[in-house]
Amino acid sequence: MRNKLSIVIPAKNESKNLNLILPILNKYSNNIIVVDGHSNDNTKIICKKNNVRFILDNNLGKGDAQRIGVDFAKNDIIVFFDADGSHDENDIKILYDKIFEDNKDLVICSRKKGGSYDLSSNISFIGFIRSSGCDFLTLIFNKLFNTRFSDILYSLKGIKKSKFIKLKTSQNSFGIEIEILAKAVKKKLNIEEIPSREKSRVYGKSNLNTLVGIYFIFQILFLRIR
Repeated sequence: MRNKLSIVIPAKNESKNLNLILPILNKYSNNIIVVDGHSNDNTKIICKKNNVRFILDNNLGKGDAQRIGVDFAKNDIIVFFDADGSHDENDIKILYDKIFEDNKDLVICSRKKGGSYDLSSNISFIGFIRSSGCDFLTLIFNKLFNTRFSDILYSLKGIKKSKFIKLKTSQNSFGIEIEILAKAVKKKLNIEEIPSREKSRVYGKSNLNTLVGIYFIFQILFLRIR
């Protein structure tokens, strides 16, 4: 698997988290690409320490970083992994096997099926709003695209490089997650959703907010009629 899988990690000022996850991810792939959003921390040093490819993005956002990472990926099976430490590395092999052995084109992960820190026993009000907002967006998506997904926003996913390129994504921000799924559905790719347990990020804080959620609603509507 290590020789057939590429892992793309968009990152910005996540050196503390990368220092924890890169040694673990090296067990799954020898082609890890960290696409950095012009960080002002030690991201480049951490990548060099772990023998990981370091590339600067165009300072446009996560979607742009993903496309750059795919361009530099050596293998046709790609896993997108967040730099904040919230993804479960044990899911990487499952994603790989679904694509390599079961011939899936795109495999997305679901916190609704696997669990999330937002729904833990010490759930906060913000966590509740975040989880409810994701449910609402997923409901809209399913109604408009006639699908039955349980989580359209979780960023841990696996995809064939050839299929990703054919999607011709254009989103530069977090909206890339919805765009990938919407275009994959419209192109009738072979998609599967698997359970995944989301952990809380180790260091730092999320950049998602209510305004981003409102943008996602308009994005779903646009992608449906386009």
